[in-house]
Amino acid sequence: MRSVCLALLSFNLLICCFAKAPTLIEPKNPEDPTTLPEGVTRKVLVVGGGLAGLSAALELADRGYEVTIKESRDLIGGKYYTKPVEALNETFYVEGGFKAWFNSFHQFKDIRNRLGVNSNFEKWPAVDVVFRNYKPDSIYSTGPFPLNLLGVVMRSPNVEFLDVIKSTKTIKDLLYYDFDLINEKYDNMTFREWATEMGCTDSFYETILLPAFNERTDISAAEMLTLQQIYFLTNAEADKREVCNVNHFEAFLKPWVDYLESKNTKIIYNKRVESLKVNSETLEVYGTVDEDGSDKTVYDDVILATDYKSVKKIFERTIERLESNDVKLSEVLNNCVGTNLSKMKMAPEYKVLRVWFDKQLNADRPRILQTPDYTPVNIITQFHLLEKEYISWANKTGGSVIEFTLFSWSKHFPMETPDDKIWGLIAPTVKEIYPEIFEDDFKILYTHVNSVETLTSYQKGLIEVRPTVRSLAHNNLKNVFLAGDWIKTDYPSAFAERAVSTGREAANEILLKDNVQQASILHVNKKGPLA
Repeated sequence: MRSVCLALLSFNLLICCFAKAPTLIEPKNPEDPTTLPEGVTRKVLVVGGGLAGLSAALELADRGYEVTIKESRDLIGGKYYTKPVEALNETFYVEGGFKAWFNSFHQFKDIRNRLGVNSNFEKWPAVDVVFRNYKPDSIYSTGPFPLNLLGVVMRSPNVEFLDVIKSTKTIKDLLYYDFDLINEKYDNMTFREWATEMGCTDSFYETILLPAFNERTDISAAEMLTLQQIYFLTNAEADKREVCNVNHFEAFLKPWVDYLESKNTKIIYNKRVESLKVNSETLEVYGTVDEDGSDKTVYDDVILATDYKSVKKIFERTIERLESNDVKLSEVLNNCVGTNLSKMKMAPEYKVLRVWFDKQLNADRPRILQTPDYTPVNIITQFHLLEKEYISWANKTGGSVIEFTLFSWSKHFPMETPDDKIWGLIAPTVKEIYPEIFEDDFKILYTHVNSVETLTSYQKGLIEVRPTVRSLAHNNLKNVFLAGDWIKTDYPSAFAERAVSTGREAANEILLKDNVQQASILHVNKKGPLA
């Protein structure tokens, strides 16, 4: 009965369904030259060397701009910062946690092509998940839409036909997705509240709709429906994902830096921007005051591409340093803070523990395992089966390198917990998932802990207050633009793709102003597959 009903459902969907292709935003000035005219100099400061800042710098440097990036740390990358760690008489590069790269990351794919780094990525064919109250599942998408989605449901050992029938009200918002309408209707409720309102069964919600995430209970329904659209629903290829086969530094960060430096981009490391220097008459930012003194360079434009908390601090310190008679400028800066920055929130902080063991897990264990019910452990990644330097080390030693992403750490334990205590706190949970670590007496050879503190929240109620790339310019700070994964876009985007897309948007604002042809932007369609 189940297979017959699902077949009928698929037939009905096929009749009325066309998968949606991505949408291209063409340059507003296609007739303008593609580079600055010969003899014309424009200097742009990019504050923050994460993906947003690197993306903005790439577009500007390719068009002849003199770009300076100020990065507060000793390496580039922002949330994708990858640092060298000395361990066991070798140097390993350690990221801030496992990351996946989706087919719908259109701007990032374009950057990969331009950098020539596609060989550093490989397919991740299925998402393996274990639950406490449900059977293990391996989730993958194959075939034409909508059969690919029906296949996910039909293969699930945890969802019965009755679950599908009871959850059919979710189909309207999922498959008839409308970006603008969804944001308007559902940003003020959580995804859980939305699922309850739609009559979604627990098993369908918990095993199909809700992934591992660091704000699982608080995430906005509008944001999650957008994530579903980006990663799974926009077309049959949306679910295709990749992982890096070398560390992030080698995979794309170093090639990116090398490319920018070949275009005369100046990257200044360990340079924290304290405040902005603003012309009181023109309301233009012309420079910065840095932690170690004033930068004498005068810039034509500034892109603030760091995290929300850092941008807010820069503005607060700028206001503190104003002369008392700068009433007009004070009003502009306070409007920027009050309107664009004061209402944002940060996501809960979390930990990532990477452990070098002397033994390896059973051969049938997946390279990447999501464990959403085993809080605070949410993802377990076998890096000795993913990245070349770790594969090489494991082949030499017979050991393993396993990472535990602890998204909900700060909800259960203090972030100040000493690094050497973390394994002991999660070991009972890990034992439930991979008992062989304890039964076979794995020995810990080395551990490394990352604390992740700079993720912007995706809680309910924030879409309306998120600034756009042009928000500061709209508040009369004429030549300052924002970029980052916390910035609002007019199209579906999130995380790494939102960072690089808003970086490109910020560059485009400068290009348009200077009569240089903008870069095109390709994005996930604003309408769902049945809309």
